[in-house]
Amino acid sequence: MEGRTVVVVAFLLSTTESYTLRNLGSFPISYPGFTTVYPKSTGEIDLLISTFDPIPFSTDTAQIVPGIGHYLKSVSSIRPALITNHVTWPNEVSGVPEHVFGKRMVAIPQGFLVPFKNDGSISLVDISSSSPKGPYKLTDDSTGKWFYHRVIWKDMDADGDADAVTCRAREPVIGSDKEFELLWLENKGTLNGPWTPHVIAHGPDIFMRNVTLLTPDGPKDCIITAQYFTQSLSVYWTDNVNHSWTNLSQVHSRVIDNTIGGVFEVEIVDLNGDGKLDLLVSENGEKGVLYAFEIPADFRTGNFTRHTLAQGFSPRKSGTGKGAPGSPTAVFPNKNAVSKSKPSILLSGDDEGSAFFLEALSADASSWTYNLTTFLQAGDGTVGQISFADADGDGYQEVFVPSYSTNQLYIYTFKPE
Repeated sequence: MEGRTVVVVAFLLSTTESYTLRNLGSFPISYPGFTTVYPKSTGEIDLLISTFDPIPFSTDTAQIVPGIGHYLKSVSSIRPALITNHVTWPNEVSGVPEHVFGKRMVAIPQGFLVPFKNDGSISLVDISSSSPKGPYKLTDDSTGKWFYHRVIWKDMDADGDADAVTCRAREPVIGSDKEFELLWLENKGTLNGPWTPHVIAHGPDIFMRNVTLLTPDGPKDCIITAQYFTQSLSVYWTDNVNHSWTNLSQVHSRVIDNTIGGVFEVEIVDLNGDGKLDLLVSENGEKGVLYAFEIPADFRTGNFTRHTLAQGFSPRKSGTGKGAPGSPTAVFPNKNAVSKSKPSILLSGDDEGSAFFLEALSADASSWTYNLTTFLQAGDGTVGQISFADADGDGYQEVFVPSYSTNQLYIYTFKPE
């Protein structure tokens, strides 16, 4: 905790509205790691949760709290329903856009650097009825042991249907058989896998985001990669007029920054309110940092200006793989008050065992100064991936924080009492 640098300029506070996170309670769940939200067309929000036990051969799960907004007045009574326990170290469990299969599905990327849990995959589960169906494995076991962390859905071959885009890695504790790939799995129109993999590039390993960026030559379909093991923030794009990625001679890449260590996460959002997209980036390590990168007018050649938003994060316990902070996400606390303002930032502490909230201290687009507060201290363990949604439709966001080491999932709200 010591050594963190966040400059506070009190007289600027009057230019932006300040919010406070109010704790609504927590509910028990063993080893919660990642949370995501999956909106319904009705306006309800399903909360998706992954759990993974570090003990070899133990059971891991993907779980769901359907319509979590109905339980905000009795959080301690929440008991998530099981999606599946036929998974191995599930990472970011996410909802598949309903147009992909015409029903509600979840994608479950799996595997990590844990003995007997490093043989990962990507599976789908049908949650359109009260009894989940699956999992249906999309990846091919014959290609070796990989682990996967995120799946995004986009049409990569311009054939009209959405394919599964991911990164995968193998990083053995012993040996030199290390590989890292950005790839997509071709949608074959059925849940019966495997889907054909198409490797775009070597190097990306954990997380990535998709975005369309403008250039003087027109819009380009891009994938921004946060590379933890290969320690790079990079951008890949296609020059194909139909935004197809099938012809690799039309796919290009550029390193944005490879000097900041293990890049844990990237989010693409207008952070300073100037109408232009920026990159929100966390560097996870013994002395972790939260950055913003301004995307230049031409991302292919221009300079990505880097700003340090907060620094000095560190794991409470040292050890292999320990680091801080975790994933950041930009949030407007009140959905009805987003004009003329900058988003705030929620930040997982990862192995710092905390959760943080950052607010911009000025509405000036040239200011990158934030006030940081710790809204959850969960001991010397790990806090996983935070998510948020207006779960009850009152305009204020609720925040879902998995405390992995204390076996609790906390819910907060920005709504004042």
